[in-house]
Amino acid sequence: MNTKTLLVTGGHGFIGSHIIHYYLNKYPDYQIVNIDYNTQADCIETLSKQAARYAYHRVDIRNAHAINHLFELYNITDILHFAAETRSMDCVGEIRLYEQTNVFGTMNLLYAAQSAWMLDAHQPNPNYAASRFHHLSLADTKQETLYSESKEKADVMIQNFHEQYGLNIVTTASPEVFGPMPQEDKLTGSYFQHSVESKLAPLEESTAELRGRLFVRDLCEAIDTVFRLGETGERYEMGLNAHLGNNEFTWNIPSLLEDHFPGNTRGNRQPNSGCALD
Repeated sequence: MNTKTLLVTGGHGFIGSHIIHYYLNKYPDYQIVNIDYNTQADCIETLSKQAARYAYHRVDIRNAHAINHLFELYNITDILHFAAETRSMDCVGEIRLYEQTNVFGTMNLLYAAQSAWMLDAHQPNPNYAASRFHHLSLADTKQETLYSESKEKADVMIQNFHEQYGLNIVTTASPEVFGPMPQEDKLTGSYFQHSVESKLAPLEESTAELRGRLFVRDLCEAIDTVFRLGETGERYEMGLNAHLGNNEFTWNIPSLLEDHFPGNTRGNRQPNSGCALD
């Protein structure tokens, strides 16, 4: 197995932190360089056994100088790009952050990879002939937000970069993801916690939109498959054929917990009534 040094952006986020554990456990020859501007991880635990293969730097991808410096410190062979401004406008408070992080931040990474891996347009450095830039995008959504619009712009820029310069790029588009240690303010994470604590209340239907949902472990395996076997320049949509609304999805959570957490029962609630948080 060839040794690789993966630069994982947004490695303190929900998906990024799961990916780091996945790669460290599956590929003993891989090294991981994690960059994230957030100092707290959702599910990065102590990595004592893999400490020699893991490094973290607090880096903002909007800082082109800091990104370039990483390529001087490490022999970065591949990039798994998960960093993005995903918070709502109420939390962000600055409309330009979506464009600065999701578009210009991605551009900084592309230019750094091009400088390190390419001798000229469509002419890779032989030492980095297999190096790959893996970008995580969004599955098609009917809701247009500042976040989704900025991600669409990043997708177009990445594809243009591949076509004009020949950079080895693949894109995976992810639906909504759930699993262990999600953000507490997310519906799924909050509902799992309240289900365990038997703090359930009727759910007011907030949206009729049907969403694709994917378990985070399945997402990691899909990303790895595309990273290793995907055709350069291609976009891969990940997900299931089944799409559920919030009510239908959350209804299944307590039913799964009943056998494992005594006392957590659904009572007389009906599947079409839904559930929610106190």
